[in-house]
Amino acid sequence: MAATELKWATEQRFQFIEYQAFWLGSLNRVDLTSHFGISVPQASKDIAAYQSLHPQNIKYDHSEKRYFVTKEFAPHFIELKPDVFLNGLLREADDCQNPVLLPTEGIPIPKRLIDPFVLQSLTECIATNQSVEILYQSMSSNKPDAIWRRITPHSFATDGLRWHTRAYCHIDQKFKDFLISRCLGSREPGASAASVHDDIYWNKSFEIRLVPNPALSTSQKRVVATDYGMRDARLTVSTRMAMLYYFEKRLRLDVAHLMDDPGECPVIIENKSAFDAAVEEATK
Repeated sequence: MAATELKWATEQRFQFIEYQAFWLGSLNRVDLTSHFGISVPQASKDIAAYQSLHPQNIKYDHSEKRYFVTKEFAPHFIELKPDVFLNGLLREADDCQNPVLLPTEGIPIPKRLIDPFVLQSLTECIATNQSVEILYQSMSSNKPDAIWRRITPHSFATDGLRWHTRAYCHIDQKFKDFLISRCLGSREPGASAASVHDDIYWNKSFEIRLVPNPALSTSQKRVVATDYGMRDARLTVSTRMAMLYYFEKRLRLDVAHLMDDPGECPVIIENKSAFDAAVEEATK
């Protein structure tokens, strides 16, 4: 049977077989029966079918009564992406109903609460290219109270910790970012004042060149280059100009020069002058 001819349910179980074998080293029929709620004969049939397709990937150990991954393992139903695996472990650890495969813990970061009805109105306006009034609480000292303001949103964006909508502000007559959690209400959808194509700094990219912090030792710089997947000790990241400010904040690159310990900021921006100029241009 060719992989392309497999039924969806069978393919899901084959993915699980590869996942267990590669990431955990072994599996048996009980792993399949407990995860999918299938019978023991069906689990045996699935493992046999998988072995007939890829006999080099797993080998049965009669003394252990388990199938173990081989050195010749090659994935066919999963992608070997460490981030996907680790994030999956974290999700399982957060789900009290599912057994934890491996002990996993994450930092409990407080979530910013978003009004689902406000989010729905923003989503609809983006989909239909309309404007909407939002009751927005700014952190600006000259705007201590929330005010109603009309915006034309065109996209959502995140820095990994918070979500904002990129929108044309009808008051300031320019494109700005509005934290969705600070949108306290929404009302009166209306005509659009701009489109995503008009947002210069959303559509324009900037290439950031990251290099190991020169204050590190030679050995430390070498491992940082490997850590970030650099080539010739340099990594180029292309980012929307509208997102440069968040990129710098998220990686703490804006305070790199203040760190006494270079290990606290293992990478720096090589083209910092051009980067700063781009940030200033995009946020003015």
